[in-house]
Amino acid sequence: MEKNEIILAVFMLTLLAILIAGFLLFIFIWYRKKRNNYLQEKAFAEISYKKELLQTQLEIQEQTFKIISEEIHDNIGQTLSFVKLNLSTIKTDDNIISAKITESNELLNKTIHDLRDLSRSLNPGFISDIGLANAIKQQLQLLEKTGRYTVVFTAEGTEYKNDPQRELVVFRVIQELLNNIVKHAVASVITTTIQYQPEQLVISVKDNGNGFDIENKSAAAHKSLGLRNMYNRMKLVNGSMQITSARGSGTTAIIRLAKDSFSLLKK
Repeated sequence: MEKNEIILAVFMLTLLAILIAGFLLFIFIWYRKKRNNYLQEKAFAEISYKKELLQTQLEIQEQTFKIISEEIHDNIGQTLSFVKLNLSTIKTDDNIISAKITESNELLNKTIHDLRDLSRSLNPGFISDIGLANAIKQQLQLLEKTGRYTVVFTAEGTEYKNDPQRELVVFRVIQELLNNIVKHAVASVITTTIQYQPEQLVISVKDNGNGFDIENKSAAAHKSLGLRNMYNRMKLVNGSMQITSARGSGTTAIIRLAKDSFSLLKK
């Protein structure tokens, strides 16, 4: 009888230990699951916050560009047109003065034309009108007109349209890349290729400037506000950007944008 009681006691203690272990395991699993859910929700909230913040910045920037575009078109361009008209009404028999007036008219014509191109490039709606490839080509032509650069532009594949907001973000990134070339690269040739591949749009921008040592400067470069903004913008529209460079061999930026993928800018 005593032996049976001992066996029963051992059995009960074992059962109790199993129940306690099971309970503790349940609590541990429940806690881990709850913690993981919390971390996921926190990460999602941070991503959503960054998305909303960047989108707000983009909207403010595009609204500012639109206002500047309208100001250039409606006021500055119109004023220069009036100046040109006034010059054309001046009559003189002095050959030197006449030549100066003609030269001034030609300069005004070029300025008005360049301002119109600048106005169009700042207006968010112009990409939908002329297409992304033509918009990029126009930016390169503006640089070529300065006489400082030789530009090479190639478009491959059958052109297709992505979401207008996504294309606008890509265009602004291209503008920023070109601006960096002008400010830092000390380049003379800019080669741009846009490839309309079946699954993605690939755009490469290459210069023959001084370049930089990726191994030594990539960390600092990635931390720079301009580059960080470009990387973030491409992530926002489900795209990517990769930069390669070598000292004395120029820099190449490759942008990839998935075709017809969901745009995070859409509501």
